[in-house]
Amino acid sequence: MNQRQRTIVERARQRRQRRRGASWLPLLLGLGLLGLCLGFALLAGLWGATQALEQPAAALPAGQPLSILLLGVDQRADESGPTRSDSMILLGSQPDGQGAALLSIPRDLWVDIPGVGEQRINTALFFGYDPADASAGPRLAARTVQQELGRPVDRTLLLDFATFVRAVDALGGIEIDVPAPIVDTEYPTADYGITTVRFDPGVQIMDGERALVYVRTRHSDGDFSRSMRQLQVLQALAGKAIQPETWPRLPELYRVLRAGVVTDLTPSDGPALLQLASALASGEVKAATLEQATTPWTTPAGAWVLLPNAAAVQQIVTELFGPE
Repeated sequence: MNQRQRTIVERARQRRQRRRGASWLPLLLGLGLLGLCLGFALLAGLWGATQALEQPAAALPAGQPLSILLLGVDQRADESGPTRSDSMILLGSQPDGQGAALLSIPRDLWVDIPGVGEQRINTALFFGYDPADASAGPRLAARTVQQELGRPVDRTLLLDFATFVRAVDALGGIEIDVPAPIVDTEYPTADYGITTVRFDPGVQIMDGERALVYVRTRHSDGDFSRSMRQLQVLQALAGKAIQPETWPRLPELYRVLRAGVVTDLTPSDGPALLQLASALASGEVKAATLEQATTPWTTPAGAWVLLPNAAAVQQIVTELFGPE
């Protein structure tokens, strides 16, 4: 087969793939998921698919457990500049080193951001923004989480909704077992309106757009339930990526991630990343939120936030990741 024939065959294959794909709505607002693409990202060679960073991360000692702060942002294709993180998940290893641990951090958590002062934790990304250094915002977010949890944060990974949708589509969708009915009558649309979304209970295949709605909806059951859906989808992504029938899709996934992910993961992180991905895919996972460690509070300025109970936070962190 000559080069011209190979080109014709490849273009035909791409057209077939496009016909099989779902049609996408305009980019939706909000991200309910900071790192939902993590599981497959690990197996797709994410550490080689990053944007250039001003301050590359130093290699970690061999054998040291790896912790990663996953940041999801709500930013439209026509937007640029500083933005808040809509979701934050800390991924690390369980105390025995054999399984993965996931902690979902509420965006309204009221904390002391280094160099800024008391603010919601999701604004750390905003205040750290530097147009000359893509990793500056994630670094400040990591410092804030590290200070609040008393736990080291080794790496960060940031993606937006558009990248998430394209990545799930590149994998051919994911299988999700919806535990209970969901009806959200105030789901925001791309044109700043609202619509009603519904999920019936049971096992179903979700494409990228549907998965995004699933992890983002919150009006029917609140932010903490949304956090658990995020963790559920993260595991589903890892499980899908590790299936042999999915492997032919990984080159396309790699291209999606290369264009849309900002991370300071390095090639030396590979063994620890693969261990975490394997644990996620096999279900060897402990997951938690800070729901039982926070108290709703209204600031003097009238903002609704969540005050952390330091002792309760430390108990949850220790149960997930072990003693420091």
